[in-house]
Amino acid sequence: MTSVPAQDAPAEYTVEVRPTTARIDHAALANNLRRVATHIGSDRRILAVVKADAYGHGAIDAARTFAAQGAWGLAVSLVEEGVELREGGIHAPVVVLGGVVPGSQDVIVHRQLTPVVWSLEHLHLLSAAVRRAGARPLSVHLKIDTGMSRLGVLPRNLAPVLEWFRRDAGASLVLEGVMTHLACADDCEDDLSNARQLTRFADCLGTIAASGLRPALRHVSNSAALVRFPNARYDMVRPGIALYGAASGRDVQLPDLQLAMEVGSRVLAVRTLPAGARISYGGRHRLERDARVAVVPVGYADGYPRSMSGQAQMLVRGHRCAVLGVITMDVCMLDVTDLPDVRAGERVILMGQQGAQRLGVHTLAEWASVLPYEILCGISKRVPRHRA
Repeated sequence: MTSVPAQDAPAEYTVEVRPTTARIDHAALANNLRRVATHIGSDRRILAVVKADAYGHGAIDAARTFAAQGAWGLAVSLVEEGVELREGGIHAPVVVLGGVVPGSQDVIVHRQLTPVVWSLEHLHLLSAAVRRAGARPLSVHLKIDTGMSRLGVLPRNLAPVLEWFRRDAGASLVLEGVMTHLACADDCEDDLSNARQLTRFADCLGTIAASGLRPALRHVSNSAALVRFPNARYDMVRPGIALYGAASGRDVQLPDLQLAMEVGSRVLAVRTLPAGARISYGGRHRLERDARVAVVPVGYADGYPRSMSGQAQMLVRGHRCAVLGVITMDVCMLDVTDLPDVRAGERVILMGQQGAQRLGVHTLAEWASVLPYEILCGISKRVPRHRA
């Protein structure tokens, strides 16, 4: 929250002056988790992904909402993100998807995080940390690389990892889960790759069972996969962007989700400019008529992408108004000529609904030529978050 001391007031008294804010609707977050739960069935668990500050929605508050709605646990990418949840009073399982960075093992054990592992090095580090701390056995999830070619143990290298677990016999580490990640879950034109990965994963599960290990949780599906591949839901799913009301693409979106973030601002000033005036850096936009131009204090430093220049619109009084010229770091210029009574201080919606008009995250992503993930995660820290 950006704030300044009030003039002639006690130092502890603050006044928020930033008109550009993000409103987070926790009723929408709860709705979205329920929609996922209904879709996958009551016999499967939900690992709610809250990495990257819950995709810009605020990790601690979002995690509390998801846990209260019945999520089995929370997933983060970094150990630091897991620590943040623990310090925020989150007691549910926290799965660290990013693995075990050497030096993090003692923190993982102390905070009782659930790391994703894929190498003997991970197992040795964690086992030594458990014994050093005199802690109870630590739950871990084994990641198998079935075709993403990013992180995970390759199927051909699985045997020594399984042998390590067999020898440990749960003394220091408990193999609670086995997982993989689909590279093309949202690509409706490449189901052959998905089928190959799912077959490899099933084969590896067979190998694990033959070794005598019985992990309780098998999970594959992200937001797109849980929609497209019922046979890949296994014991648990890992929704991320679906929980925030969106999808990687319109054709893989779960029905009846609600966008949980609204981004808005207020008009800073209104200027009357003559036809022929050039707007913003480079003077690339030239007014074709006399115009009233509203200055809105939001720019690419707030996560409103510069690449949307020439396409972006904002909502004022329930009307779509074009963003003029190049989006700058801190401000945008908005054509309000057809709304002659607009004045400084009026509410402007960048993403969300106003009246009958709506600007969704997919619309902004298409303007910017990026994924919806990038829009949500890109809303910067200098935009205060408030509960709607």
